[in-house]
Amino acid sequence: MSVYDVTMRPLMAAAKHVKSIRKADFASSLLRLFDFKIPRVFGIALSGGVDSMCLAYLSAAFARKHGTKIFAFTVDHKLRDDSSAEAKSISNVLTTQLGDPDAHIRHEVLELDWKYADKSPHVIERTARTLRYRALAKACVKHRIEHLLLAHNLDDQIETVIMRLLRGSTSRGMAGMRRVSWIPEGHSTYGGHHVKILRPLLLQPKVRLIATCLGAQLPWFEDMTNHDPTYTKRNAVRYLLSQPEKLPLALRPQNLAPLCERLSDKRRQADSAGLRLFMQEMDKGNIRFSKPAMTVVWKMRSETYEGMNINSLASFIQRLVNMVTPLDLSDISSRRYREVVTKLLNRTETTFTFMNIQWTHSTKAVTRSRRVRPAYLNAQHNGENLTASPFGAHKLQSDKLAKKSRFSLIVNRPNAKEEKQEVVVEHYWTLARQRIPAFNQPAVVMMVPPSGWSDWKLWDGRMWIRLRWEDKKDGAAPKPVVIRPFSDMDRNTISKFGPAVERTFLAKTRVIHGLEVSTLPVLHDPELARMIAMPNLKFYIGPRELLCETIPKNQDILTDRR
Repeated sequence: MSVYDVTMRPLMAAAKHVKSIRKADFASSLLRLFDFKIPRVFGIALSGGVDSMCLAYLSAAFARKHGTKIFAFTVDHKLRDDSSAEAKSISNVLTTQLGDPDAHIRHEVLELDWKYADKSPHVIERTARTLRYRALAKACVKHRIEHLLLAHNLDDQIETVIMRLLRGSTSRGMAGMRRVSWIPEGHSTYGGHHVKILRPLLLQPKVRLIATCLGAQLPWFEDMTNHDPTYTKRNAVRYLLSQPEKLPLALRPQNLAPLCERLSDKRRQADSAGLRLFMQEMDKGNIRFSKPAMTVVWKMRSETYEGMNINSLASFIQRLVNMVTPLDLSDISSRRYREVVTKLLNRTETTFTFMNIQWTHSTKAVTRSRRVRPAYLNAQHNGENLTASPFGAHKLQSDKLAKKSRFSLIVNRPNAKEEKQEVVVEHYWTLARQRIPAFNQPAVVMMVPPSGWSDWKLWDGRMWIRLRWEDKKDGAAPKPVVIRPFSDMDRNTISKFGPAVERTFLAKTRVIHGLEVSTLPVLHDPELARMIAMPNLKFYIGPRELLCETIPKNQDILTDRR
């Protein structure tokens, strides 16, 4: 018996007795994921399998009803000999069975380039995922698509949870995939970080997706490598789950599904609390981002954070890290963020590194003045006509009680206010890019056209840069410009241009420490064999012939705080 017989045939048999997914139910679920704002166009990832064909079928019905458009993207991984022919067959199915002039479904095949990628067996699954999402992000940006639908279902969710359990994930990881998230690898494509991933079928078991395709008489294409348990870890887990009677009760799908939902609710609550804290600290000025230095200074107020849930603080720290780090955060476990939270709250270290960021703790003694109006309490002897003195708008004692007692208490509040001074120690954390090692210097070669702006390039995973010549040079050939980190060689270059240039450089870098200067980008002219500018500091050597526009990768965090 083949592996396919073990994994798929039982589902095919069960699908004949299961209700298919109603178009109205799918539309209702998708509208909620859209926040009830139907986009003019959205995309779907169409692999050709039963899951994605079901998604295409239901999405086409949604598009016809609501008058929107769909781009269906099929990624040709180029790992199988018949992958290109299969992509063409998928296109034919869309045209013949789902094609509708009102829905305007368009199909595109995205071919992956493995020229510089690692095809080693132990990393091929991860590499393919990275290349796949990069291709999808570029396609979405090209067609101005902000929502990309994926066909992940409940069976995929359970597989993900089992895989995370095997590698020791925390409760956040055990919550599984999110129904709404930002596209992985979006940071590597300009504008890609605005693309959202939606999973409208995540709560549906795979057997219902099969039933839907069977009911619509919709063919699909089975990739037999998905049923080979020796090919990837996910395939091995899929094969294991196809025989639930051999699993412990706690790991069976019917018990894992409700656990995922409960943990997912807790994760959403923690993320919401982390976002509220981040917005609050930004609004109060306790988080300051320096665009010239690409650093963050965070004023840490322990009384605010100590009572919070550690997962909420981990979500807050993740947003803080994303402002500075050159790395992609999609594959970083929540356990590592919780370890950072523990260090920060316990103040066990004054400096450490995390996510290629240098964290440095500092304190500052601040004298604060408070204007107070003191109150004095006096006792007064009660005579025949004396009553208790008033306390504000009220009497401290009633007249009857005052006559019976020998003394009344009087509160005197002088109009003058006295100033009290107190010394408070404030704690700050500075987050800066870790010093870039000499053997791993990030360098980007940009071809600047004779007129107009060049394409955007991501440098060091932190900054988008594009260039143009100040004066148009029609007829000239594109000129290469290298973007690299600042180095000691550049200090020697600056010194050769005289004291005036050195003074300008020192003035520009006065507020930036030496460590941060070495992590800033430099525009290098290969023809002159020297630096010509530091765009972050608006510092130029010689005539300013080149215009530069820079945008921090985290610009979305500083504006819409996604």
